[in-house]
Amino acid sequence: MTTEVGGRPGAFRRLMSKLARWSEAMDYSGFDYAVDRIAFIERELAALKDRMGQFEASAHEPADVAPMSRPVE
Repeated sequence: MTTEVGGRPGAFRRLMSKLARWSEAMDYSGFDYAVDRIAFIERELAALKDRMGQFEASAHEPADVAPMSRPVE
């Protein structure tokens, strides 16, 4: 018995084989998850460092300088 789909013998079997390989390639392993989490944490740490740098820079501004205002027209 052959599985003739599309005129060629075994086309359905080949299609199912391709789907199985695609499904296996799409699996998200524990290693992939760990690498993604580490990358996310590194991005968050970089953002926090940037915010801390901005905070420290604003803390060192002189207190006696008044903020600039727009001229009254």
